[in-house]
Amino acid sequence: MAVEQVQDRQVPERWVWYGGRLSVDFVNTLRDRFKGGRELLVRPGDLAEWFAEAGVTPPDVVVDDALLLQARELREAIDAGYRASVAGEPFPGAAAGTINVWLARLGEHPSRLDVQDGTAVFRTDTAPSDARRALCRIAVDAATLLGSGDTRARLRICDGHNCSGRFVDKSVGKRRRWCSMAICGNRAKAAQHRRKN
Repeated sequence: MAVEQVQDRQVPERWVWYGGRLSVDFVNTLRDRFKGGRELLVRPGDLAEWFAEAGVTPPDVVVDDALLLQARELREAIDAGYRASVAGEPFPGAAAGTINVWLARLGEHPSRLDVQDGTAVFRTDTAPSDARRALCRIAVDAATLLGSGDTRARLRICDGHNCSGRFVDKSVGKRRRWCSMAICGNRAKAAQHRRKN
């Protein structure tokens, strides 16, 4: 994986996958939120690349400028809910509204029971794997994550100096502090070691 130097640490150059959930990794496409953000979804091709890397669409998926803007709007709605959940604040109504728009689009491709060779097969993903469907999947993941007390209690924002990575703490003790041990965790441990000496 390509990396770039940021101060005295290395961070992934493009996409990060430490979020633990599809929607959290999607939120992390706006990096360095602590200082205004560094947008990684600049062009429609960037979103298409992220979808393919995340495994939610084929590599040749078509994304236009309008869908890119809608994707960024969904991402920021998810993050607004994420931040409110982490801070223990009321969930923003506008964020819920944006997520609900994408959840409603799932109704265009309802689940169904098919019969194949005399056997019933339940199909939940009846829509083509296009960019709009990918955003619906992200909205479902976000709604599942933000709408459940068990998972909502595991939402974290990295404690690393100058980091704002979002992640789901899946550790047994629920004490994970850093987006990645290899990046912020090691940096914090090295700083602690330097302070002791």
